[in-house]
Amino acid sequence: MPISWWAVVGLFAAVLINRAADCWLSPARLACRLTRHPARQMIVLIGLPALYMGLAWQFGADDGLWLACLGAAVLTLLTVVDLEQRRVPNVIVLPATALATLAAGGEGQLLSAVAGMLLAGGLFLALAVLGRRLFGRDALGMGDVKLAALIGALVGLERMPWALLLGVLLAGAVAAGLLLSGRARRGDSLAYGSCLALAALVVLMVGN
Repeated sequence: MPISWWAVVGLFAAVLINRAADCWLSPARLACRLTRHPARQMIVLIGLPALYMGLAWQFGADDGLWLACLGAAVLTLLTVVDLEQRRVPNVIVLPATALATLAAGGEGQLLSAVAGMLLAGGLFLALAVLGRRLFGRDALGMGDVKLAALIGALVGLERMPWALLLGVLLAGAVAAGLLLSGRARRGDSLAYGSCLALAALVVLMVGN
């Protein structure tokens, strides 16, 4: 399929993502028209088609292109929801993890996906337990643990450490920027999952 057609696919996915974030996954489902974010909608409508074209150029005729595009859509949606609602919905992350694992199995990468999922999820589970003991219950949520497992399944064992490391560094940079600018104080929550998801998007783009 030509790269230009992937822009159309990306635009369709962007429309669905905006609709899901504004209404289907919104806490105020009966008032979804009141929860819209025009600036975010425009960023997603422009950014996702561009990302899909980049993935199509990067992967070429590789069978992994569909999985990469699906992963990009899911990670974009999770980024938006975590930024706006501070949560990583199970209804998205759990089926996406199962689908990513099955798709990897179809490409002969099942072992890599399962190992990446288990190691990433196990590592962040340990960090969550340690963080709660040191800093309280809001240090690292279980949603972030599940998101790490999803990222491990999407990018595989070999690229998983790079995705998580980049996510941790990005979260640190964002936290430092917010503190230095006075937009946040010590103890304020950070949309950690969005940093992990954005880092995984970068790895999907450059890691093939």
